[in-house]
Amino acid sequence: MAKKKVLLIGTGGTITAKMVNGSWKPGEFNEKELLGFIPEIKDLAAIRTVDLLNIDSTNMQPKYWLDLAKTINDNYSKYDGFIITHGTDTMHYTASALSFLLQDLSKPVVLTGSQVPVHMVGSDVRRNVLDAIRVATETDMHEVMIVFNSKILRGNRAKKFREVEFEAFESVGMLPLGIIEHDIRHTGEHYCNNNVDSKIKFFNKLEDKVCIQKLTPGFDPGIISCLVDLGYKGIVLEGFGAGNVPIDENSVIDEIKKAVDKGIPIVVSSQCAIGFSWMYLYECGKKALDAGAIPGHDMISETAMTKLMWILGNHPGYDIKKIKELFLKDVSGEVSDIRSPKEKRIWEYSL
Repeated sequence: MAKKKVLLIGTGGTITAKMVNGSWKPGEFNEKELLGFIPEIKDLAAIRTVDLLNIDSTNMQPKYWLDLAKTINDNYSKYDGFIITHGTDTMHYTASALSFLLQDLSKPVVLTGSQVPVHMVGSDVRRNVLDAIRVATETDMHEVMIVFNSKILRGNRAKKFREVEFEAFESVGMLPLGIIEHDIRHTGEHYCNNNVDSKIKFFNKLEDKVCIQKLTPGFDPGIISCLVDLGYKGIVLEGFGAGNVPIDENSVIDEIKKAVDKGIPIVVSSQCAIGFSWMYLYECGKKALDAGAIPGHDMISETAMTKLMWILGNHPGYDIKKIKELFLKDVSGEVSDIRSPKEKRIWEYSL
């Protein structure tokens, strides 16, 4: 049987780092050299490499997400799957953005990387790259995923929880899609498996003037106006608990209403690492809803941000009502239909 064809796209990151002047510098060797450390790869797939970027992922920019999406779209008919090697710091941002830029996939798009450079003792490079190739060639998961530390995670449901440990990423709001051992085990979580004839939907625009702003005790509500004055077209506010915001001293309600009246969507997510935004539960959330804020529900803040970037970039004529309608719609598995704490508890107890 002919080997499946895989395009390996390099962006830099720890997986390509070397020690330079006493610190790790990503992008110090290319993808072909990387594969030289893993000779058994040639038995798994026919791989072509492209070095798109050579950066520390801390320097990732939205325009690079568009370059990645375009590279995949331009080569879509030539390969059976795509792997992106990426630094871990912003990998989940990239995966989330790609899940909106590349929709109705009939092929896997897998992001992976490492916490330890490839030439170091105990490196996790070999395992992660081999696992990524196996997911790209052995499964029928047709969506954007992060494969890391033997887990398969939906790209727009993953978040980096640990800075240097191998168990870097966790799935938020759902189980991992699968576990990689001797065999690849599906967890039973729903995954996308479009027919091979499904036509990819490629989007080539993002509104990069969207940000996440964390609320804190004593937060100056005028910061929201400053963001608007700086030209931001959308803001994700990380609220407290179940999406609550200050409504007494330093109330942000008037600033939310002013922004919404100008056509600038304000999304309120939860600061809780594994938290949902139930803004109707408390007066502190309900008043923000009444002022026009959009609830993030179970979208993590990073996903809410990239989804808003996608909506505003590709639907510039949408008013607040249409933006809210599309934002709350499940586009790429990023949001569930759970709308109450009771439903969330039922989901959690079933894990």
